[in-house]
Amino acid sequence: MAGSKKPKSRHGRTARTKASTRKVAARRRTGPRKPMRLRPHARRPRHDEEGMWEWLMPQMESSYSRLGARGAPPPAGVARMSSALTSAPHALLQPARPTVWREAILEYRRRKVAARPRGAPAIARGAPAVPGGRNWVPLGPSVVLQGQTVGNQPVAGRVARLAIAPGGSIVYAASANGGVFLSSDGATTWRSLMDGFDLDPTSFASSSVICGAIALDPADPNRVYVGTGEGDTLQLFRSRIVGALPAYRGVGMIRTDDGGTTWIAEASQPDLAGEACFALAVDPGNRENVIAGTTAGLYRRTAAQQWTQLLPGVFPSVVVASGGGLTRFYCAQWSQDATPSRILYSDDGGAHWTPAGNGFAAQDAGRIALGVQPQAPAPLYAFVASQSTGALQGLYRLDSINDVWKSIGNVPTVLPVDQGQSQGGYDLAIAIDPQDPNLIYLGGSYVNPDPFPASIWRCAIAPAGAAYTVSQPASIGTYAHADVHSLTHTPGDSDELWCTCDGGVFLNRAPRQSGQFASQNAGLSCLCSNFLGQHPTDPNILFTGLQDNGTACTAAGPTWTHVMGGDGGYCVVNWANPQQVLVYANGTVYRSTNGGQSADGWSSVWEFGWATMTQPVVTPAYNPARPQDANIVAVGAGSDVYVSNDFAGNWTKPFTLPGGAGAGDAFALAFASATRLFIGTTVGQVFRADLSGRRWKITRLDDAPGGALGLTGLISDVCVDTSDAQLSSIYVCFGGMGDARRVWRFDGTQWQDRSGAGGPNHLLDVEHNALAVDPQNAGSVYVGTDIGVWYSNNGGLAWSPLENGLPDAPVFDLQIHPTQRLLRAALHGRGVYEIPLA
Repeated sequence: MAGSKKPKSRHGRTARTKASTRKVAARRRTGPRKPMRLRPHARRPRHDEEGMWEWLMPQMESSYSRLGARGAPPPAGVARMSSALTSAPHALLQPARPTVWREAILEYRRRKVAARPRGAPAIARGAPAVPGGRNWVPLGPSVVLQGQTVGNQPVAGRVARLAIAPGGSIVYAASANGGVFLSSDGATTWRSLMDGFDLDPTSFASSSVICGAIALDPADPNRVYVGTGEGDTLQLFRSRIVGALPAYRGVGMIRTDDGGTTWIAEASQPDLAGEACFALAVDPGNRENVIAGTTAGLYRRTAAQQWTQLLPGVFPSVVVASGGGLTRFYCAQWSQDATPSRILYSDDGGAHWTPAGNGFAAQDAGRIALGVQPQAPAPLYAFVASQSTGALQGLYRLDSINDVWKSIGNVPTVLPVDQGQSQGGYDLAIAIDPQDPNLIYLGGSYVNPDPFPASIWRCAIAPAGAAYTVSQPASIGTYAHADVHSLTHTPGDSDELWCTCDGGVFLNRAPRQSGQFASQNAGLSCLCSNFLGQHPTDPNILFTGLQDNGTACTAAGPTWTHVMGGDGGYCVVNWANPQQVLVYANGTVYRSTNGGQSADGWSSVWEFGWATMTQPVVTPAYNPARPQDANIVAVGAGSDVYVSNDFAGNWTKPFTLPGGAGAGDAFALAFASATRLFIGTTVGQVFRADLSGRRWKITRLDDAPGGALGLTGLISDVCVDTSDAQLSSIYVCFGGMGDARRVWRFDGTQWQDRSGAGGPNHLLDVEHNALAVDPQNAGSVYVGTDIGVWYSNNGGLAWSPLENGLPDAPVFDLQIHPTQRLLRAALHGRGVYEIPLA
């Protein structure tokens, strides 16, 4: 909870348990937060919030918080929310059209084509960049060594599902935020399939980098189906943002017939744009017949390349089995509102569905994961999470389609409970041994040994009277990353069990014996980068904070090394003494005195209380003429702002933003000088803090009498316009949705919309996350959004996409290297990229 002491574990990792919405709300506190100094290398007790949920919850809430004209009443139908991110009680959410994401991507594609210079050379299909042009270059991480696992296995970013061809050599990975990757050598190496420049501006398929499900034709592994949108985050999205469109949902179904060289968008009715996919099951006798479990219902595909809704609701699991002349599909429906969770089957290719078995224990049943052998329609297993707590509700077995469901006792603690809650809505996986229907594997969140590895259990099923029991359960996930999203065997091979999780892909080659999972992440460059830190003169040294994979560092090249645990946030390198580095994770600032090159050497730890997951940590801009300024650091913690003059050795008494809860929380900070700091908040207020003597004078700017800021909503970044010699001018950008006026400039007196003049020069109505202003070129401004990086050479009067070679993952941070003229971007799903400045 906020203000509690959370020392670091020996692996630099905080505890693994996740938050219920009640606990997130409970961590807020009133009054100033007092930073707590923690002992170096003190053991971190298990904390009640961390990991994927704790990163995404505030991010997703911010993503579609409502933007509105200043002073305008809220529109009808806008839902109120109680938010862990914004303290203002009037914070609102903007309902969104389901097609808004797809429409924005299509417009972005059109703008990219229009931005190409006349006479530019032709672009080969699949090329990642424009030949001879100025292009983005990937800097990694292609993998992170010394990862956040037992044994320090190499890690990648979050992966939702795998599709494995017979033999196990060809493997497709559907990553949560980075698109589809292919391995042709059994996951020894990987390459991305969604980075090609799209010649057709009306085709958005290669922009569909948010993936929830994937399946292939076993007879032709070049035919692959992908369900876009990450279903595993449904409970988070729907419970926290009250029906608004989540930040990263899908654009529908796509397929490839050539192993990912080209992608084809397939129609759906009702339209699956704005929804997410959990699972796909391909009919083994007819690859054109596919069943999908989605957040919008159970869908069926036919040869007409049309997906049609069969049943409304939420369907988190779909499996198929074929044997004895029978092909049977099973699906599970997740209880929503008054509809109970249930299990259905179809023996006619999915045309008709009937409840499977009798006596299924639906009381408090929430999400269900189904398991069946591909060659045998029975038995069927159902791994069920509690609807109310996310903990284990039960494990059940159906021996024939008209039989009674039988409970299975002695189930191990796959979903550990903390303060009455677990996360079965996010981590729930089951696999059946291909040769032995009485041997199953269960996957969940984590197990307790530091650093809290994956919860994966081998369970032998034995009769126990009229029911069954788990005999000799064994934990086998020790060396895999926590938060398991799927367990899958290589077809027909009991000795190859695959795991996808928040740390990428892991493989166990002897799961029936004493085998352990090993990392298969080399080249799986789908790390969810959040923020960047740079060495001031050596461009090869970089830090990035990663979702659920801590903080990673590189000294050169695409291979990075894990140096600090938890959910990585801001990273700051002392530009006068690069041996000193600060990183932020889960409410705490850590300091290294050895350049941050390893997990050792973090000499001081400060706890600020966990107000927002992205609490900003900033320092004045690089200025060799004033090396003392490099030791100045500011941290925003709720409505309080702390400043240190000795690089986090000590902190001055904080100043509190005026206005109480109505001011929101500090979400964006930027130093104009050692004595001037700008602050943007979660509800659209902007402040300037000027140091006079030992006190900071706070001036509110968003309501400037010369011309007020025209929007209210989340201010996601603030950047100083250095062309103003008085250092009174700034740019701000907005998150949220509902208004395309995303970038504004304040000239010290009044605000002006700098989002383009409209039409083809205007910014899109999508989340804008980061700003950068070129200090050497007045008027050169860059903004990172959920769809691309955009550039203006006239102070925001007109914008165009700066797209060449940049994957379409969301851009969370932008920084200009102070000495090398490089613009760098942190992509939440594809790592770090850079492009030379003109």
